[in-house]
Formats: sequence, C-alpha cells, structure tokens
Amino acid sequence: MKIGIFKQREKEYALERIRVLKGKYPEALELLNFYEHILRYQREAYQSIKDKDWRKGMKWFYRLLDVCMEHGNEEIFKRAEEFKGIERAVLEKMIGDFIKEKKANPIDRFLFLSFLNPFYERLAEGMDIDKENWLKTKCPVCGFKPSVSYIADSQEVEGGRFLRCVLCNTDWLYNRNRCVNCGNEDDKEIDYYYQEDNKAVQLQVCQRCGHYIKLIDMRLDGLAVPHVDDVATLVLDLWAKERGFVKFEDNIFGL
Repeated sequence: MKIGIFKQREKEYALERIRVLKGKYPEALELLNFYEHILRYQREAYQSIKDKDWRKGMKWFYRLLDVCMEHGNEEIFKRAEEFKGIERAVLEKMIGDFIKEKKANPIDRFLFLSFLNPFYERLAEGMDIDKENWLKTKCPVCGFKPSVSYIADSQEVEGGRFLRCVLCNTDWLYNRNRCVNCGNEDDKEIDYYYQEDNKAVQLQVCQRCGHYIKLIDMRLDGLAVPHVDDVATLVLDLWAKERGFVKFEDNIFGL
C-alpha cells in the first residue's frame, strides 16, 4: 500500500472504522461514541477551511465547543462552557502558547488538538518534506511528538515503521527497532506485548527507559486507522500503566 493512497483512503474510511471498532472493543464504546463526533467535526472543518491560519478560523473552535457540550462528558462540558465565556483574544493566546509549549491540562490539550488538527493537516499538504529520511521523534510539520506508530509498505520501504504526529497526523519513517524515547536499539531490551486475539496492535516497550509506543501492523490489519485504533485499544495502555510503563506521547484523549 502506498502511503499517499493510504492517507487518502484513511480520511474517507475513519468514521466507518470507528463504527467497526465499537463492536470490537466494547470497553471503549463510550469514548469511541464521543470520538465519532469529533472525527465528523474535523472532517467538516478540513473540507471547509480555505485559509490555513487557525486564527482566521476561530469559528471552528466555537463549533467544537458546541460539539463537546452536546456530546462530551461532564468535565468536557464544563470546560467547553467556561471557554465560551473567555474573550477571543485570550483564547487565541492560550492556543498560541499551546502550539509553542506543547503542554496543557488534559481537557484543554484535547480541545486544542481537536481544533488545530484540520488546519495543520492542510498546512502539511502544502509542505515539501522528505518524510522518508526525517528519522526524528518530532513531527517535521508542527514539532509535536508521535502518539502512535505503524508498520506498512511504501514506495521506498517494504515493512517500514512510521510514526504519526498527535497534532496533524503527519507520518514519517523511523527505525523499526529503536526506542522513540531514548534511542535504544538493543533487541534484548525492546519487548513487544499484545493480546493473543489481536497481534496487529502491539506495545513496543523499552526496558531501558520504561517508555512505550503503540505499534500497529497494517500488514495484519490493512483496515486499521492508526490514531483511531490507538484510542480503541485503551486496555493496552491501562495494562502498561499498571506496570509502570510510560507512554511516549499520549493520544488526543490523554491516554
């Protein structure tokens, strides 16, 4: 599967994929129901925005607040309601600070990532980046970290391991057996954990630094959507955290 074709198909298929995952992972049903609304919002925003400057598209942030107040849990509802009472200039500064510092409390982080994603996906499309030779652990488009990785075939690499940015969903090639946190490449210190009935989704755990990242093998499940399947398989993250492992970068929901 060529990466360009993969990305195009993925956009069209993400919402259908989430409906499939609801039946496969009932423990994540509530979260996936909410995520479905967020993905629908992001697709609408992506298709509508013409200017890549998020400041000129703040109406989409307020639209996101409406979605969260209608479909989110009590905590998200409360925070979205609070944001509606904040002056636009203050909101823009908060979002701008988040882009620079890449840190915020979990709910604000979720809101900012959800809002910014369509704008940065558009931005990424217009950038000429050699993603096959980037080989770093920060996104070449926005500088955020990857929250998930996957294995797939591209034109240049067969069975290559790609990292996916938590903000803009940009993918880039990375060494398959290297820890994303400390760079460890000792096979004896890199372990893989998975559920017996789902070997396509694994945790790559570095025993040297204690960090992990999820690894989705697209060759075993060609219909997977990495950032969506990552959210659905939260049971693996809970398992890892119970054992003291630390995720390299949390996904959009802070998991």
